[in-house]
Amino acid sequence: MLVIKDLMKTYPSGVQALKGVSLEIQPGMFGLFGPNGAGKTTLMKILATLLEPDSGAAQMNDLDLINAK
Repeated sequence: MLVIKDLMKTYPSGVQALKGVSLEIQPGMFGLFGPNGAGKTTLMKILATLLEPDSGAAQMNDLDLINAK
């Protein structure tokens, strides 16, 4: 299961891409929909460990995605 708690990300330009996003996603198919600028790409980059959030936590099956090195 993917558990996301209070993820926040503000870019140096001042754009706040994620404002306390929290989700619990069960195994299976899942879609992520939203308008342009909603933070979908930022969320996926954080989950793929390509970008660090300002705060918050994300775990996949008890593996810490934010602090895993």
